[in-house]
Amino acid sequence: MATYREATGKTIDEAFSEFDRENPRIYLRFCELVDKLRAAGVTRTSSKLIINRIRWDLTIETKSEDGFKINDAFTSRYARKYIQQYPEHEGLFEIRQLRSNGYRVSGPSEPMEVDINGQGLLHI
Repeated sequence: MATYREATGKTIDEAFSEFDRENPRIYLRFCELVDKLRAAGVTRTSSKLIINRIRWDLTIETKSEDGFKINDAFTSRYARKYIQQYPEHEGLFEIRQLRSNGYRVSGPSEPMEVDINGQGLLHI
């Protein structure tokens, strides 16, 4: 399997930065949904939950070279961006060390596997 960079020619961070710049409404909606969760008393949540809610709610055409409206590889980047902007809410998301920074789940660290479109693959 190809790494994200091999499949797309970009790192996940580079691709996220470009996507975020071209689609600012995604992050705005992310913040709105986090605010709703916090107002409901939620103290821990998942960026994947929020991104999937955005996918469900918004019928949008986003600009994306890889053909995906919101790439799964970007979910943790939205959580990191939120916590960077609102550090008082640290702990709302579980933030793990990025694989690209040597994160090891178990055994030797392997680059994230992606399909031909740069979509992350999950092995169970």
